[in-house]
Amino acid sequence: MTLITEMMERPLDPGYAAAAETRQKSGLPPATSHRSPMLVLVAVLIGALLSISALALRVPETTASSAKTYLVSRIEAMRSHAEAQTRLIATVRREIDNAQAAALSRQSQTLLAAELSRLELAAGTVPVTGPGLVLTVDDAAADAGLKNPNVDPLAATAPDQGKVIARDLQIIVNGLWQAGAEAISVNGHRLTSRAAIRFAGAAILVDYRPLTRPYVITAIGDPGSLSADFAAGDGGSYLKSLEVNYKIRGDIKERDSVVVPGEPALSLRMATPVQSAVTRQTPNPTTAPPTTARTTKPAPQTTETSP
Repeated sequence: MTLITEMMERPLDPGYAAAAETRQKSGLPPATSHRSPMLVLVAVLIGALLSISALALRVPETTASSAKTYLVSRIEAMRSHAEAQTRLIATVRREIDNAQAAALSRQSQTLLAAELSRLELAAGTVPVTGPGLVLTVDDAAADAGLKNPNVDPLAATAPDQGKVIARDLQIIVNGLWQAGAEAISVNGHRLTSRAAIRFAGAAILVDYRPLTRPYVITAIGDPGSLSADFAAGDGGSYLKSLEVNYKIRGDIKERDSVVVPGEPALSLRMATPVQSAVTRQTPNPTTAPPTTARTTKPAPQTTETSP
């Protein structure tokens, strides 16, 4: 209680009073309150100097970074424009197809309309639906280690052996064609006889359109035989080697119904007039060149070409 009473009655330590008395006895002036404003001013100056130093140490925007920012914005803008134009092309193509079908119907050209539909299916300009399978290929997981890094099924040195490259998709897609697939698309892009899977740096392109992982390959065909023939062929064994040696993930699912979209970017390069029944001439059988029937159905092959 004595200590509490002393603190309440004399909150200032007696040492301060003794120091002030000693200062007066020595002839020095008593302490004033000018030190507080000086302390605040010094603190403000130090803070300003620290701020100026931080701004000076900040990395300035170089010409390369500004050019990169500009190019990224341009790429995004052009990509949006290309997607909008692709949608417009698809809409106009549907209108042309409807007008073409109506014109052929009015002219009673049923045989020509049927032949045109057959050629459109073969060329891949129209979407198709049917049973098939969905093959999903993806990079190795981040925590998956390589079982044997000395084995290289790609026969080429790659920076990251756990990543899917264009050559992998080419071999897998060709394996599906070999197994009897009737129509194939990769991430919604239809593969035709003029399509190409290629690379540009680390990106994989299908007809100059970039793909994003995972890579979903949709193929139309008999699900049972297509899956078995693919697994027994070169494409299936290659995919298995990627899974075992490099932990690249592959998943095959059989589906009762899949949709493969058409390729709206195909254009007619060359055409010949259709001869009517009156002007068509029957070739002489004795002078006609011999023909050889082929029992195998040709399938489009996707090959790598230089960009």
